[in-house]
Amino acid sequence: MRTCLRVTRLEIAWICVAFVGLARLGMGPVALAADPPTNNPVASYNLDWTSKIVWDRVVDITTIGGKSWQANLETAQRQLMKQGGGVVYFPAGEYYFEDSVTIQTGIVLRGADPKEKKATSDRYAPPTRFEFPQYKPKFSGSGTPIETAFKGIYLADPATASNCGVVDITINRGHIHLRGAEGFKVGKNRLVAGCLITNAAVADPAVPDRSIGQKPWQRYTKWHHAAINVRSRENALVANNRLAPSSDNFTMKDYVMRTASAFRKKRGKDTVTYDVVFDYDNRPGITVNEACIGAPGGEEPSGTPKSHPWGFRKGAIIRDNYIYSTGRTAIAFTGDGTICSGNVIRFKKGVWRPTNTGRQETHGASTNDNRAIQMRGYRWRVEDNDYEVYRNWCSDRTYYINDGEGLMHENHCNSAIVDSVLRNNRGNTYLSLYKTGFIDGLLIEGNDIRVEERKDRHDPNINGAVAIFVESDHDIRKNNRGPCRNVSIINNTTVGGILLGGEPSSANVIKGNRNIHGTARLYLQARNVKIEGNTGYETLKRP
Repeated sequence: MRTCLRVTRLEIAWICVAFVGLARLGMGPVALAADPPTNNPVASYNLDWTSKIVWDRVVDITTIGGKSWQANLETAQRQLMKQGGGVVYFPAGEYYFEDSVTIQTGIVLRGADPKEKKATSDRYAPPTRFEFPQYKPKFSGSGTPIETAFKGIYLADPATASNCGVVDITINRGHIHLRGAEGFKVGKNRLVAGCLITNAAVADPAVPDRSIGQKPWQRYTKWHHAAINVRSRENALVANNRLAPSSDNFTMKDYVMRTASAFRKKRGKDTVTYDVVFDYDNRPGITVNEACIGAPGGEEPSGTPKSHPWGFRKGAIIRDNYIYSTGRTAIAFTGDGTICSGNVIRFKKGVWRPTNTGRQETHGASTNDNRAIQMRGYRWRVEDNDYEVYRNWCSDRTYYINDGEGLMHENHCNSAIVDSVLRNNRGNTYLSLYKTGFIDGLLIEGNDIRVEERKDRHDPNINGAVAIFVESDHDIRKNNRGPCRNVSIINNTTVGGILLGGEPSSANVIKGNRNIHGTARLYLQARNVKIEGNTGYETLKRP
């Protein structure tokens, strides 16, 4: 039996008026909601802590009759907080927010289920859409104030908020920052899953720098402000998110910056002008518990769980994300036992970057931190990731900026390497485990790393065409050598060589690796290494 709903012309008119009114308030249109979902949308990851979120206690945002979505969200959260937390559900449709959104402890913001389930697919598009204000630049006077845009999703109390996050929402012109508070205080059990994010960079408040003559309307992206930033005392999940190419980029003509010291004498002036793009994809992609855990700001991998306990938090998982980038680091994490797997990373090729700071011109020794994954801490597992990373051209368009790593554990603000794994990753630039202090337990297995040639004639290959670079020595020139123990480099496919360095050295193996283009070099800067069954390499040993 079919039930019919009869609507009169007058009722239709009132519905139209209501939708127009909602649109004027930035509140419409949205779909008529079916029963909201009450299941655990991340159950497939088999994480017990996600069951502590009250998925079956749901408030549908469209059932609250407030003046704006911002006000409705606050009302919905208050209702749920009285009951111990739950989900604020946003049915399919567009929701406009004038300002940043804050999440209370125990609250998850959830959108409608996307038809395409995998964020690595170009078809991925959650039907619930958050819109934040667009930055509309003005290239005269003081310019458009930064405060008019660059909004995001934050925590009301970063020090304590737990069992909270964002799931299955398309976010335009907003970022997600589930941060901690001063003194490394932070809640636990935080997640960002299934979100599609575009135009997520923010403006650096240090630009314009009037001391060097920059114009008041100049703007530049903030270096360390990620599209998704999650910190958690324990348990963090950042999974199945898509950072797609942005559409709001704008060009600033005659942008003033300090002349690079390498060019100052040649040009005879302290400032230079270029046409500079405010590039929304020149930003870190995903950061999880990222922290400095070495000597303060220094080149020393000295961090330990005793000296930097906030840098060895457990339970972080970064999986199945897609990150598009034009610059900076796609994924960066710090912790103990972090799992980073199944992510797809795509940098844009051939980007010209006349400045990397917004204040000074680039040259060949500049860096923009272009790399796929940056690892810090102990016992990480980086597996099944697929990446393409490209360096940016510096200002003279002759040299590339000095970066372009694939998977990197470096000495800066870091720990040594302990019981960690790089397995089954695929990439176009090298694995760099650089001056790690010491290594005790490292497996590099089944990776396919094909180093692409650089395009400038002065430096034709990355790192002498080394595809797998492992060095525990802190500084060979000063005889600061670090122990290198229990390293296995086995069954990898490379275009490029392999380097292993460190002393004293014990229980290290390089076995079954295959270089598939020409003859690469196997650099042995460690003694007592078992070499067996490798093809396509010539061995060079440290004197």
